[in-house]
Amino acid sequence: MNEYPQSILNYPSEWIELLTALSPDELFAVDSKIIVDKIKGSDFAQFMQKAKELSSLPEILDTTDIQLEDWAYNGVKKKKKHEIQKIASILKKIKTDTQFSHVIDIGGGVGHLSRILSHYHSIPTYCIDRNADFQKIGRERLLKYRKMKDSCDVSFVNMNFGDEKKTQADKSAETLKSIFTPEAFTLGLHTCGSLANILIQKSLENKTAGLLSFGCCYHGLNPNKDFPLSSYYKDSMYPRFTLYGLTLATRSHSAMSPADYKTKEQVKKYRYALHLFLMKYFKERDFSSVGECNIKMYWGPFAKYIRSKLLELSIDHDFSDEFFNLFYENQELQKELRAMWLCNIIRWQLGRVLEVYLLLDRAIYLGEKGYRVKIEQYFRETISPRNIGILAQKNIQTKQVSLP
Repeated sequence: MNEYPQSILNYPSEWIELLTALSPDELFAVDSKIIVDKIKGSDFAQFMQKAKELSSLPEILDTTDIQLEDWAYNGVKKKKKHEIQKIASILKKIKTDTQFSHVIDIGGGVGHLSRILSHYHSIPTYCIDRNADFQKIGRERLLKYRKMKDSCDVSFVNMNFGDEKKTQADKSAETLKSIFTPEAFTLGLHTCGSLANILIQKSLENKTAGLLSFGCCYHGLNPNKDFPLSSYYKDSMYPRFTLYGLTLATRSHSAMSPADYKTKEQVKKYRYALHLFLMKYFKERDFSSVGECNIKMYWGPFAKYIRSKLLELSIDHDFSDEFFNLFYENQELQKELRAMWLCNIIRWQLGRVLEVYLLLDRAIYLGEKGYRVKIEQYFRETISPRNIGILAQKNIQTKQVSLP
């Protein structure tokens, strides 16, 4: 929006014309990354196919969902349960093979994952989180769950992991040092923004046995210092990220229903219209974040929506509801909003590609530091769309045997 209308010129006009001819159902399919009949053979279809190929990763299919008693997952949502089952199965196998001493669960919250690993799989776990209230809930819940045979303890550690100043101030640096040992295995399930990078650096500094990292909230990264990490990307002068690219990589890849698609389109149209109004009547050239609001607001009169947003932005005005609604209903504006929406569908094809591109840099970096690395899809996309995991383990040194 900051560069609009120049930015729209970056999209091939023939692609926009192609999408203009599609029905709402066909556009929904394209947004879901399905190549419909009407676009087959086009340059845009080739673009979609290439995006699929570039973002394709092997899937973890050989894990066993270890069946536990129902009580084990009491209070755990479906998405979290699926993630825990997959991770527990992987870590149990790794522990059998490498005999790491304990898991460090970064950003573990109330400790659902830590509890399952410790109580049901005999893996001692340190659950690190800065939210003391979450950890209090976690400790209270531990008292309610019965321990199984050979179960281990969960150790809750309250600290501002990743913030060196606060770590030194609250005197948790020594605790951190005692936890991050060469025998530890580090885990970050959806570590936001730069926290994933910090987790990687701490693991490397302390030469931990391995790590399993799932990133998220990439828009929280600093595009000038948090990417790239690997020498390979740096030496090859690979393209850098802007904040817009990081935001696109962050967007969810979950399967969408037709109703959800219609809501997404409606939300975008209202937001686009708001910013176009600000550009026209207030000469606002810089994009302003306007935040979320109740979904019902997007299906109500445009006047009610924009009036609430102008209030939030502390913008004084004397426009009437009729003026707002006439602005939105203008035929030329609707054409403009339609073109912007079609560009959004085109742009969206690159979301997963950018996420994979970013995570490959982290994986290569760990490989450069001497770890064996795999990057794979761990969770079913329909349940947990942020499903790419980076597994890094120390290279096991073998003795050289001299033959006579």
